[in-house]
Amino acid sequence: MEAKDAATDILVNCIGGRTLQIARIVSSRFDNHLSAHGLTAQQLTLLCVISSLQPVRPRDILPFLKMEQSTLSRNLDRLVDNGWIEIAADDNDQRTKLVTLTGAGVTKIGQAHGAWQAAQRELGEAMGPEGVEQIKAIAQAFNPLLPSDRLRGHEALEEMKRK
Repeated sequence: MEAKDAATDILVNCIGGRTLQIARIVSSRFDNHLSAHGLTAQQLTLLCVISSLQPVRPRDILPFLKMEQSTLSRNLDRLVDNGWIEIAADDNDQRTKLVTLTGAGVTKIGQAHGAWQAAQRELGEAMGPEGVEQIKAIAQAFNPLLPSDRLRGHEALEEMKRK
């Protein structure tokens, strides 16, 4: 196959390329809505995961977000700097760190919820209800640990521990 034909095949059919494009577009739309609250979509998601699982060890967050440890550490540092989370030693094991939301973090989630809803509506209208359900189903298939209508918060963590 010639390079031009191969390139066309990749551009037209590449699941990876299309998925990256969708991720950038969706993240950008959420970031635009959330910027008034000083948040990115990734930070809001992390705050919500922490809220659902707290107190939680940083390493137990990784399977939910499919994120590299270094990326998680940078994001946690930003949330600490903003006063939205606290990282402290576990009373039972000083070597273990636990992450919890602060009062400001709880407030931030509540403040950002309306902006999140606006982005959700905008993207939902663009994708249609079937598209939204397909996205959720694909995400769940690739990461069954994601909270869903079936599992929420600590229940999801408990299931992760059993696997």
